[in-house]
Amino acid sequence: MLSAPPAYAQPIFDRLNASNYLAKPEAAAITAHLIELNAATADGARLRQIITFVAANPRAPLVQALGTGLRRNGTSIEQADTEKQLTPAFIHAASIAHDATATPAARIEAIELLSLQPPAQARTALAAGLTKGQPPAVQRAAINAVAQHYSTESTRLLIEHWSDYDSPAQEAVITILLAREVSANTLLSTIAAGDILPSALSASQVQAVVQHKDASLAARAKQVLASVIPPARAEMVEKFQPALTLSGVADRGQTIYQSRCFICHQAAGLGIALGPDLITVKSKGRAALLSAILEPHKEVASQYIAYTVNTKAGQTLQGIITKDDARSLTLKMLGGVEVNIPRATLKGSASTGQSLMPEGLEAGLDVQGMADLLTFIEELK
Repeated sequence: MLSAPPAYAQPIFDRLNASNYLAKPEAAAITAHLIELNAATADGARLRQIITFVAANPRAPLVQALGTGLRRNGTSIEQADTEKQLTPAFIHAASIAHDATATPAARIEAIELLSLQPPAQARTALAAGLTKGQPPAVQRAAINAVAQHYSTESTRLLIEHWSDYDSPAQEAVITILLAREVSANTLLSTIAAGDILPSALSASQVQAVVQHKDASLAARAKQVLASVIPPARAEMVEKFQPALTLSGVADRGQTIYQSRCFICHQAAGLGIALGPDLITVKSKGRAALLSAILEPHKEVASQYIAYTVNTKAGQTLQGIITKDDARSLTLKMLGGVEVNIPRATLKGSASTGQSLMPEGLEAGLDVQGMADLLTFIEELK
C-alpha cells in the first residue's frame, strides 16, 4: 500500500505555478520528484490538477515523472489524462521532431517527450528520426525513444532502418534488441537471413548472448554467431606470447586502444571511465597486461564485477552496479551509459563474478599489433 506523499509536497507543488521556480535549471529534479510523489497517490480532482500543471509545463523530465508516478498508482498517462490535456504538447513535440530546421537540442527534447506518448500515436514522428542523414544525437534519441515503446512493431522499425545508422547507432540498436529474449531472437533471425552481419555485434554483445540465461536462445546464438565467437583463451595466450618480447610502437598502440579499449578505459586523457584507467595498471608488467587483455575474467577486482539485471518489463541489462539503495539501482554499461532502475521495476540481479570486459578483443589483431598496444600502455604518463 502506497503511503501519502510528505506533508510538504502538496503545498509546495501548489505554489510552483505562481513562482519562477521552474526557470531555475537546478529545480527540475526537485519538481519532478514532487510530481511523482503526488501522481503516485492522487485521484480525482487532485490528479487532474497535477496533469494540468504538467500540461502547462510539458518538459520531458516532468512528463516522465508524471508517468512514473501514475504507474505506481496503477494507471498511465493515456488512462489518467481523460481530458487529453497533454495532447497539444505531444502534437507540438511531433512537429518539432519532424522539423529539420529546428536545433538538435529542441528535436531531442521533443523526441524524449514523444517516448512518453502511446506508441501508435508517436510512431510516425519517431520513425522520421531514424532515417539516414539525421544528426547523430537526434537519431540516437529516436532509437532510445522507439525502444521505450517495446513491441514487435518497434523491433521491426529499429531493424528496418539498419542501413541508415552509423556504427555507434548500430551498436546501440543491437544492445536494445539483446535486452529482451523476443527481440534477441528476431535479431538472430535477421543475422541468419544475411540482412545483418554477425560482425556487427561487438565482442561484449557476442559474449552476452551466447551466455544468455535462456538456454535455447544461447544455443541458437552459438549456431548463428559461430563465425565471431572468440577462440579458446589458452589458444590465444599461446598465439600472442611472442608479443612479450617484441618491440612495439606506442603511437600505433594508441590507435589500437582507440578502436578496442576506448569505450571502457581511459588513457592519455582519452576514453570512457568504466574499467580502470590504464595508467593504474601499467606497472603490473607486460605478461600481466597481456593476460588481462586475453583473459579478462581470470582476475577481477570487486568494483569491476559485471551484473546481469532483469526488470519486470522483461529487459535484461548488463553492467557494473554503481549505486544501490532503497529507491533504485544504477547500472553503468559499456560505453559509459548509466541506467537508473527504480526498485519497484526490478525483478532481480545476479553475477557470475566475471568482468564486464569481454573475451575476443584481440580479434583481427596480429602479434605486432598486440606488442604496440602493450607498449602504449607501458609508456603512459
